[in-house]
Amino acid sequence: MFSFSKKSGNLLGIDISSSAVKLLELSRKGSDYRVDSYAVSGLPDGVTSERDINEAEKVGEAIKQAVKNSRTKSRRCALGIPSSMAINKIITIPASIPAGELEAQISLEAEQYIPYPMDEVNFDFEVLGPSETSSEMMDVLIAGTRTENVEVRLAAAEMAGLHVEIVDLESNAVELLFKTMINELDKHDVVAAVDFGASMTGINVFEQGKVVFSREQVFGGRQLTEEISQRYGLSYAESGLAKKNGNLPEGYVSEVLDPFRENMVRQVQRFLQFYYASTQNEKVDKVLLSGGCASIPGIDEQIQELIGIPTALANPFANVVLHSKVNPARFTSDIPAMLVPAGLALRGFE
Repeated sequence: MFSFSKKSGNLLGIDISSSAVKLLELSRKGSDYRVDSYAVSGLPDGVTSERDINEAEKVGEAIKQAVKNSRTKSRRCALGIPSSMAINKIITIPASIPAGELEAQISLEAEQYIPYPMDEVNFDFEVLGPSETSSEMMDVLIAGTRTENVEVRLAAAEMAGLHVEIVDLESNAVELLFKTMINELDKHDVVAAVDFGASMTGINVFEQGKVVFSREQVFGGRQLTEEISQRYGLSYAESGLAKKNGNLPEGYVSEVLDPFRENMVRQVQRFLQFYYASTQNEKVDKVLLSGGCASIPGIDEQIQELIGIPTALANPFANVVLHSKVNPARFTSDIPAMLVPAGLALRGFE
């Protein structure tokens, strides 16, 4: 069940990251959106390895806890697949292919790009319309991932009592979010969205509103927590709590935080180098930051100063109303981590 299918009504956007389950539910009235419910539920160490799920039952327990904490009544959801686990590509095929033969022809074309036997892959496609290069051709978006990547997430969600209606790539969810709720794409031709997660950091580069480049690498807030633990002799849990509450010894900023921020800058620089090399495009108009580490004070200014590109925190919720049951202060602190679940929740309104 790896689907571009369109469903109507509210969906719970469920993002299973390397360290937590993040849930968000939106409602819409006209062009206005409201956050109806949200929750973040941590995952125990070892449940995931980077983006692979090792223990579906414990992920299911975390999803169930997130549903409970959010106080949502909905049980319909959309799940995300990390873009690093999938093939996502636009292909061009003749527009004259009969509708009854379209799926078979696209499957044949997809075999050239998906490096696994098709019977081991969950595959879907969406016809985008006439190709810009020829009126006799049409563009088709294809996406495929190993079936096991989908099944383990489906199993976890079903253990939590949810009905999964959509499984989509995280990059597609972020693209939908940017088109719908973030205005920067109307103002800039090329926008690089960098997400600093717990153990993985990823980039999606948008050109005229479309994702044209995605990449992930191992780096994230977990490294900062581990450095605190080693430097000050704290357990991992104690280090995470001290980092969150700011209860750290004198010298923490210069000894630990500053080197970590410099590493964050290097990650962005490396991502942009990969993008420039793969696309031959040497221009990015703006960088938007998300993820837990994006909330480190001053990191946007530091990145901007060193890469010479306007940099800011991504906030799709600037003009969004919060339901009375959503804690404003808590939600504001979690905004950098909510982009993927928000994009998944938006799939219910297409």
